[in-house]
Amino acid sequence: MIKAIIFDCFGVLTTDTWNAFLDTLSDKKAVQEVREIHRAYNAGLLSKLESNEQIEQIAGKSFLELEDSNAQVIKNDTLLTYITELKKNYSIGLLSNIGSNWVRDSFLTDEEQTLFNQMVFSFEVGMNKPDSRMFELVANRLGVEPSEAIMIDDQVTYCQAAHSTGMQAIVYQDFEQFKTELEQLLNHV
Repeated sequence: MIKAIIFDCFGVLTTDTWNAFLDTLSDKKAVQEVREIHRAYNAGLLSKLESNEQIEQIAGKSFLELEDSNAQVIKNDTLLTYITELKKNYSIGLLSNIGSNWVRDSFLTDEEQTLFNQMVFSFEVGMNKPDSRMFELVANRLGVEPSEAIMIDDQVTYCQAAHSTGMQAIVYQDFEQFKTELEQLLNHV
């Protein structure tokens, strides 16, 4: 029986500025190197300044410009409204690879933050998705077994990692696709 639904932030609750930044890079090796630096930043292993300097050396573009663009992201209000309905019957989690407290400080209002029973951010726990321990940690904090949770993420590899822990997972493409798949899972589990 499903008891919890866990959401990613970027690409699910909001537009994905990180992948838009990566799309501007043409060198695949550079993309991989920048991803590794960003993972270290998200895990709290590098400061924002350190990661920006390294990314700028490789990509020739400032990562801080991307961070500043977070102020312009588009919030998925339709999904947040739907989460209000889901919260009546399920524990709700937020699990995100992020290197700062931006979600709490700038993105979600205080009222929207109350929609989430638990929020787990990579920089606070020193690891990133797709590490299976991230999914196990958020399930534990929600008081459920991984098999009692569904992960919603726009990244296939993160959904596969969630699935490897026993969670169900939905690759988020758009609201209608997500809602249809979620309702199918909830009605058949």
